[in-house]
Amino acid sequence: MYESLETLTDPLIRIRLEGMYRELSNTDPNYKLLVLESDEFFQQLRSVLPEDLQKASFLYEDTQISLQAILERSIYLQGFKDALYLFNELQISSHD
Repeated sequence: MYESLETLTDPLIRIRLEGMYRELSNTDPNYKLLVLESDEFFQQLRSVLPEDLQKASFLYEDTQISLQAILERSIYLQGFKDALYLFNELQISSHD
C-alpha cells in the first residue's frame, strides 16, 4: 500500500514543487537573485574548465539535481505526514 501511495503522490509532489519554485521566482527577490548568481557562477566555473573536465562538471550538476529531487520529495512527504499526525492529535484533543 505504501509503495502505491508513493507512486500516486510523485506526480502531485512534482507539480506542487514546480509551482512553489515558480512562485518563489516571481515573489522572492532574494531567491531569484541567488538562482541567477548560482547559474552565473556555475557557468564561469564550467567555462574555465578544460574540455575533459566539463563532462565531469555536467555529471556533477546532474547528480546534484537528482539528489535535490530526492530530498525535496522526502521533505514534502514528511511534512505531509507531520500534518496528518497533527490533525489526528487535534482530533483526539477535541474529543477529550
